[in-house]
Formats: sequence, C-alpha cells, structure tokens
Amino acid sequence: MIGYRAYNARMKFRAAFLMVALAAPAMAQSVSPGQPVPVDCERLERIKPNLVLSGWVLLGGRIRDSNGDPVKGSIVELRLFENEYRQTFVKKVTTDDEGLFRLGMIPKGRYRLLASPTRAFKQVDWLDCGSGGECSLPIVLEADRTDMPIARCPVR
Repeated sequence: MIGYRAYNARMKFRAAFLMVALAAPAMAQSVSPGQPVPVDCERLERIKPNLVLSGWVLLGGRIRDSNGDPVKGSIVELRLFENEYRQTFVKKVTTDDEGLFRLGMIPKGRYRLLASPTRAFKQVDWLDCGSGGECSLPIVLEADRTDMPIARCPVR
C-alpha cells in the first residue's frame, strides 16, 4: 500500500508531466523559427482588380519609391482578375536600372498588377491607362508595415 505522501508526490508528478506534455506542442509552434504561423489570409485582405483595360494596350511603366528613386530589379507581375480568390498569371517582368518595365501588348480585361513581389511595399490600389493604345504607368511604392498579421501572407 502506498503512503499518503508517496501518493500525493506521484500525483503531483503526473499532473506536472501532463501539463508539460500538453503545452510542449503549443510552445514549440510559437517559438520555432521558420515555421509558418497559420493565418487566414483571404479574410485579412479583400482584393480587387487595380487595372481595367478597355481594349488592347501596349503596357509598361516606371516604378519609384516614395523618395523618387527608381526601384531596380523588382519583379512586376500581371494577373487576369477573375474574382477575389482566383487570378490567372499573364506575364512577369523585371524593372531595369531606371525602374522601367514593359509588359507588351495586353488585351481588354480586368487585371491585378503587382508592382512589388513582397509585402515590404503596399500594392497600388488603382492604375489608370485612359483610352489610348499605349499606357505608361507611373507607380510610386510606399513602405508597408511588416508587423501586421497580413505580412505573413503571400502577395495576392
């Protein structure tokens, strides 16, 4: 027969072991570097088209930062906007040393132009091409806060 003190010590040990065993996976998830933190990106960010073309357009532009300096070697991506959850890749180009990019001839449609491949900059809300056959977009990227939950999400 186990004495009261031995029984009490054994129960305390089991309770402590159980608490550590249950808490360990949660602690490991929140502390481990490199593991993605689950975030519902689609709920955090409502996206819409930011470029509507009324006909075929020779599309290009220049990307600068908020100081007016060219954004060199940045990836610019154009996606056909089908709905908030689905966009189809159209073309991807890289800016030159002057921040210039050229996407070529693009047909009529609703698009999402991503002027930065990272969340370090805010995506442009609206771009206007007018009604001409050639469109040169002057894009100014502004720094985005990287301490927000949306910063963990892919650029959409």
